[in-house]
Amino acid sequence: MVYDIRKAGAVGDGIADDSGAIQSVLDGGMKEIFIPAGDYRICNTLKVASFTTIKADPAARIFLCGETEHDAKDFLLTNSDHDFGNANIRISGGVWDGNKQGRTNFKDPDLFNQKAYTGTVLNFQNVRNLELFDLIVANSTVYFIRMCQLERFHFRNIGLRSEIIENNQDGLHFNGWVKNGIVENIKALTKGQTSDDLIALNADDSMIRVENTDMCCGPIENITFRDIYAEDCYTAIRMLSLTSPIRNIRFENVTAGCRCFAVNMDGARYCRTPLFRDEDFPDGLGCIEDIEFQNFTVWCSTPGERKALIDCESKVKNFVINNFKRDSERDQAPEVPTLVVDKTPGLQIKASKERRLVTETLSNRKKITISESFDKLSLDF
Repeated sequence: MVYDIRKAGAVGDGIADDSGAIQSVLDGGMKEIFIPAGDYRICNTLKVASFTTIKADPAARIFLCGETEHDAKDFLLTNSDHDFGNANIRISGGVWDGNKQGRTNFKDPDLFNQKAYTGTVLNFQNVRNLELFDLIVANSTVYFIRMCQLERFHFRNIGLRSEIIENNQDGLHFNGWVKNGIVENIKALTKGQTSDDLIALNADDSMIRVENTDMCCGPIENITFRDIYAEDCYTAIRMLSLTSPIRNIRFENVTAGCRCFAVNMDGARYCRTPLFRDEDFPDGLGCIEDIEFQNFTVWCSTPGERKALIDCESKVKNFVINNFKRDSERDQAPEVPTLVVDKTPGLQIKASKERRLVTETLSNRKKITISESFDKLSLDF
């Protein structure tokens, strides 16, 4: 049986607080819930229990109230049991709107206030069998979708949009203990988004920062990403590892205009909250292994100086990119190097183009730069 939330008193006029009516349905044992077209103002976090399916009309907009004070436990929607976990949650359709324009929907200027609002629209923590598909996530204050402790998940046909550019607006932000997933057809719908990482695989991170409250560090493994697109993101793919591994990840058909990085593996050295000191890792840091890209088209979407489209300052093993292309017609900074490898002594770089093979090994003092497209790139210790 599919239960229409309007039967429980949800109005959908954009004025009434519909969170109580929707939550009563979520708590009432209805396993399949329908949200019809309308504007649903949410003042209290929607919490979804196990074995729940939510289907929203494409014209349904579910938005976070911008006049209600928020704290670290507040999101537009999250799963109901972060401690013991949930299973079999399925959400499709609708526009899930963080309403960045709202007066109270802001990131606290104190980066370490872990009682403050994290700025996350959809939050999933400790879930098995999570499905998200055919939906739009909009107007995040910080992260569009934030996740950790996931096992077996499938995301497809997710659009990300926001006219307001804000720092740290990651698209799909994964923290630790995430494994066995498929992610397909993720698209930034507005120019300038995402203003940080389109896909963030942060096995390690600064967990004392406000936006990472209640997240955790740990392995990220066994995920396939297909058909990832952004016209003008800051970074397409971030892989952040100090000691927690990121492994067995495959990317197919990534197309991205990047204001800074196509792939960032700099270990967060240059963030406002660095995670380590280089002198403590004289032989390099990170555990990024068995990574494959197939068909990767990128361009610098803005002019200006930057380090490189691919920045490798972490230890990687069996990292391969096949068919990497810089789109010369759209590239606004062709002088920017394609690849820079640094701070990883002993790393071997192999790049081939039109049967020409270049092989180098990074010494303690040398930084290696490649400035063109290539048919195949491999990085390996």
